[in-house]
Amino acid sequence: MFNKIVSSIASKITLALVVVFAILVISYFIMSQRLNSIEKSVQSTAEISHYSLEILKTSKDIVELQRDINVYGVSGSASIFDKIKENFLSIETRLNSIASGKIHPSEQMYIDAMLELIVRYKSNLPTFHKRHEIRESLLEKALPNTYFNGVNLLNSLKAVAITPTEKQYSLELIDKWHSLHHDALLYLNKKDYSKRQNVENIFKLLSKLNYAVSNDRFNEKLAEVSNISAQYAKVFRKSIQANRNYLTLVNVVMSGDSIEFSSLANRLRESSLQRLSKIKLQSDKNINEAESILSILSIGIFCYLVLLAIFIQSHVSFALKRLTSSFSSFLKGDFSAPIEDLNRRDEIGKLAHAADRFRLLSKALNDAKLEAERVSKVKSEFLANMSHEIRTPMNGILGMARQLEGTPLTSEQSSMLNIIQSSGDSLLVIINDILDLSKIEASKIELEHTVVDLTLLLNELEQLFVHQALDKGIQLFVSKSEDTEVLFYADKTRLKQVLINLLGNAIKFTEVGSVSLNVHIHEKNNELVLSFSVSDTGIGISEDNIKDLFEAFSQADTSITRRFGGTGLGLTISSKLLNLMDAPLQVKSELGKGTQFYFDFKTKRAKSIERAEISTDDITLDLNLSHLSVLVVEDNEINQIVIEALLKEFNITDITIASDGVEAIEECKFNAFDIVLMDMQMPIMGGEEAAQHIRKMINHVDTPIIALTANVLKEDRQRCFDSGMDDFVSKPINFDSLKGVLTKWSNKANTN
Repeated sequence: MFNKIVSSIASKITLALVVVFAILVISYFIMSQRLNSIEKSVQSTAEISHYSLEILKTSKDIVELQRDINVYGVSGSASIFDKIKENFLSIETRLNSIASGKIHPSEQMYIDAMLELIVRYKSNLPTFHKRHEIRESLLEKALPNTYFNGVNLLNSLKAVAITPTEKQYSLELIDKWHSLHHDALLYLNKKDYSKRQNVENIFKLLSKLNYAVSNDRFNEKLAEVSNISAQYAKVFRKSIQANRNYLTLVNVVMSGDSIEFSSLANRLRESSLQRLSKIKLQSDKNINEAESILSILSIGIFCYLVLLAIFIQSHVSFALKRLTSSFSSFLKGDFSAPIEDLNRRDEIGKLAHAADRFRLLSKALNDAKLEAERVSKVKSEFLANMSHEIRTPMNGILGMARQLEGTPLTSEQSSMLNIIQSSGDSLLVIINDILDLSKIEASKIELEHTVVDLTLLLNELEQLFVHQALDKGIQLFVSKSEDTEVLFYADKTRLKQVLINLLGNAIKFTEVGSVSLNVHIHEKNNELVLSFSVSDTGIGISEDNIKDLFEAFSQADTSITRRFGGTGLGLTISSKLLNLMDAPLQVKSELGKGTQFYFDFKTKRAKSIERAEISTDDITLDLNLSHLSVLVVEDNEINQIVIEALLKEFNITDITIASDGVEAIEECKFNAFDIVLMDMQMPIMGGEEAAQHIRKMINHVDTPIIALTANVLKEDRQRCFDSGMDDFVSKPINFDSLKGVLTKWSNKANTN
């Protein structure tokens, strides 16, 4: 069982695809693990990068914060202090965010230390603000106020000085006071420590004042100067302490914390970068391993697919190509082409056996086709020969009957002659029906597309059957009204043939009552629909017989053939012609009450009748044809007599008879003829070859050559025109047809 399954191509390919799928699944799991590792590395890299970036931002913010503190120490601006608090809040938030995330153990101590610094920094901010306010109060308010009070006091001292010595001494004190304040400010604000001693010396000087001997007011002012000096010294020393406390907090404590924070941030960043470097190395290793695995898998899959392609190519494609070549040979008719792989047990083997079976069936079908073509050719040749062989004697029968009709006859002989003519016409109808059916079955019917006058068509049909209906004592109704005055496109000959068959049958099978031909016109958009209906009150048709009604050589009842006659081809031909016109023939009938045949003919409305030439039916024999010289080429002696007699009815007496094409050529060499009537099938040389030779003669280049033949198929007519003939008259020769042709071509003969 397993061997049977594995022997199948579908199973082999499925197994190969399963292997490919398994390799892909394994590759997927391996690569998935590698990709997950790479993804984790990338994620860690992104986290560390973000982490390091946040630390770097925090470090920069700390430096910026320290700078703002220094600026605030100089300016004392409230907006700067607000900015300091805002920046600190941002630093605290960012650092807390970092601390709340995933932190590597080696970096946790740095984060903890930084958090401690932030807490300490946060606690120092209020102290910083308070010490700044104390320093500002002393340096910007108390000290300047004491200084200006001393200036005012010294000026008043100068004002009460009397002696030059007193004045000189007051001026020296003023100068010392200014120097004192100047050096004190340099020491406090500019950190100029050399000025501290100058300030202390001035303090000592001011504490030992020289009092005047006799100027009490001067001495009082000096006592006040000594007090203000002591007060200034007290404020100065407080300012030194406040300044020292402020600068210690800013430059030592907070600045140290800032430096330590930056140091911690740098070490944390270096640690992160080292960890990032390790992750990168691991990622590179994973990527290299993944690339190696992919390369190995790619090479393996490629080799496997190459082997699979070679297997399919050698085991399947080549086999299918061989089978295709065999099938192509079979389709071309070469059944000797070999069939390989018949011994295989897979689908190719089954196809090979199918090809072998196809060869046998195709050979049998081809043989049957050749046999059918041979039979069809034999049938066509038989019909053509039958038509020719029957029409030739029919031409003699009907021609001689016509000639006999012009002689004195008794009433009994006249009756017999009518029977002969009627029988001949009936036999001709049968022959035409058989040929029509043969042409339809061989798909040799080509419908014409000409303008048809509906009113004229109905008039012609009425004239054809009115006398036949009167002879049977029944009424014939043909619908004619203003509605039927319409022009349309159709094949008039074939449409008329169908209606003639339907009306002829209706009259034939109706003993009492009437026959009606009705036409209803429907027009929608650009389409015209003519609904034709032929109804009778005749014998009717049973439902059991309707299904076989349109079959060839069949009638509803075999007794009908004995009673009414006919071949049963009329309805078959009509149905097939209407099918070619896309207007299927339909029937309604009730036994004993009558029958209705109807069809819907779809066409388009025409504007006018286009006439290429005047119909020969309208030409009267007003012209005198006695001047014509006619060559009759005919091998049948009876037909020679018939044609000669017909020509004499047109007062043509200059008639030359030739029995075959060779005689016709010899006659044309030495004589000039106005018209040549040429039979097609003759011994020694036929009409086609003879016409070609005659056309090469200078004196007969334009001589009208009229074909007289019993071959009435379309291809027969075309051969006549191809050989150089000008017109066509079928046998049995109809007097009116011959009259029209002679009248038509006699005009050309007169011109020449």
